[in-house]
Amino acid sequence: MILVTGATGMLGAHFLLHLAQQKQQLRAVYRDEYKRETIGAFFDYNQCQDLFDSVEWVKVSLDNLAEVEEALDGVKQVIHCAAMISFNPKDEKRLFEANVTITKVLVNALLAKPAKLLYISSVAALESDERSYYGHSKYLGELEVFRGIQEGLDAWVVRPGVILSDFFWKSPSLALFKLAFRIKDLCFSGVTGFIAAEDVVSSSLKLMEQQKQLDVTLVSHHLSYCTLINLIRGAVGKSTAHRALSKKKLLTVMRLSKIMTFLGFKRLVLSEGLINTLYSENHYQTLDEYSVFEGLKARDFEAYLKNLALNYKNYKRN
Repeated sequence: MILVTGATGMLGAHFLLHLAQQKQQLRAVYRDEYKRETIGAFFDYNQCQDLFDSVEWVKVSLDNLAEVEEALDGVKQVIHCAAMISFNPKDEKRLFEANVTITKVLVNALLAKPAKLLYISSVAALESDERSYYGHSKYLGELEVFRGIQEGLDAWVVRPGVILSDFFWKSPSLALFKLAFRIKDLCFSGVTGFIAAEDVVSSSLKLMEQQKQLDVTLVSHHLSYCTLINLIRGAVGKSTAHRALSKKKLLTVMRLSKIMTFLGFKRLVLSEGLINTLYSENHYQTLDEYSVFEGLKARDFEAYLKNLALNYKNYKRN
């Protein structure tokens, strides 16, 4: 039995779909019935509705040790995707609860009822300069996992870059598509690592086949935000964005709603944390630099992005 937390989120859903296709016995944690129905729609979107019915769904408060231990009955492996992503300073308390407290409870439960753990962290946990509170909360979550390892827990830590996917267009990382469609002319100088959700799944599961416990970054390609935006815009026939705006000016723009609307930011929430991200240059080890991932099929990332852009355009029409 494999337990997946965060099963109603984008990445958790991809793990469920992949493992269900492999005929694995699955137990998925959820809190909201509506979100669970969304995952059913995701399976249907991938023409796998029958596999959705094979998943055992359990309603669990992940901050409740007794409920978590009960959910672990018969479980041999846990994939911990449950997390919160936000760059809004108002969410600091919620980020700590979602990314640290829940991880601590899960680790304690696994020390009492052992099972292998795959912890989904983020490259944001590696930030050193101007670390976002989101990145700090993921770093603290990692510390809980490493504490568990010291106490005998079998665990692997993966740090994906920005995760991209079809279907889950309201997910925080996919706000980049909304940004690309609305900004009209602006480019951002920041660089970061990207990876498809499907590749996070395949590489993570391959990693867990190793006897040695490892922590790795999961990045397939590095792109500047300007390049990413123009690949998306070009795929749907929009003009190239080329006008640079300094970080200082964009922080000013953030506070001027009329100018934000003029630039295409209408209904698009910006925060200082997000702006810092758009101007930060970060480079990480990529999948092809790890021997453990030899044999994984390389993805044509440019073609993948263009296909996502077309799908997002169709989503916006409906």
